[in-house]
Amino acid sequence: MLTAKKNQNYNRLKVKEIIPRGVKMKKAFFNYCLFFAFLTLAAVFCQSGLVAQENQVQKAKIFAEEYPLISDSDMYCSILIWDQALPELKIVGSEREEERAMMVDSDTFYVNKGREEGLEIGQMFLAIDIGPLLPKMGYVSQKKGKVRIIRLEDHMSVAKVEKSCGDVRVGNYLIPFKEKETVIGKDRGYDNSLKPGESLEGKVIYLDTDFNIASSGHWALINIGENQGIKTGQQMTIFRQKKPNFPREAIGNLVVIDTQKNTSTVRILSAREAVEKGDIVQVK
Repeated sequence: MLTAKKNQNYNRLKVKEIIPRGVKMKKAFFNYCLFFAFLTLAAVFCQSGLVAQENQVQKAKIFAEEYPLISDSDMYCSILIWDQALPELKIVGSEREEERAMMVDSDTFYVNKGREEGLEIGQMFLAIDIGPLLPKMGYVSQKKGKVRIIRLEDHMSVAKVEKSCGDVRVGNYLIPFKEKETVIGKDRGYDNSLKPGESLEGKVIYLDTDFNIASSGHWALINIGENQGIKTGQQMTIFRQKKPNFPREAIGNLVVIDTQKNTSTVRILSAREAVEKGDIVQVK
């Protein structure tokens, strides 16, 4: 009888053990199904997210094809040919002249004209350094930054450097500041499709480097300007011709960033060879 009772108790314990295990298996299966469903939904959302992201990238690529071709630095810090009489306004001294020769943003200085000459508080000017004479063209000059009149005397005024391009100094001239708009576009590149005489041509007459060559990003001066119909934002192909009777080869592309009467300031957008003085430029 004891053996029968023991067997009966053993069977009861076995049944108790079997029932929770079955429940656990059902729960585990249910949790697995939930996890699989979650993974499926996550994959769907991830795929749609990747498609949306790819579309955004494609839109960004399309948008990036066009960009500002002319920067603030191009407009207000570049070189130019000064082909007029010397400006009347000139920096004649600075507040910290004894400490340092170069002025930076927020420094104040003194101008040789004042209230009686028609200056007004708040007027904006562009400081320029007029340099060496380029024969038959004018003076090679450098824009130095924007300045503002902050105080007036009868025949003298006080001005402040608003945004310098490096070294505003005593002796620099001031010319009226004109707000300019950039040009949106893209580098149109260069090839040999333009034929000689097909459109307006000129030559590189000055390079803004310490060497006799320039590359992408450098400024240069060309010998055609407003009187010849050149306009800011125009792109031109740069050609190199080794000898007069040799065929010319396209080596680069540039954009016009400023114009004077018979000269223009340009920035090289792209080039496969170093640009040199004397290279031919032609309007696209």
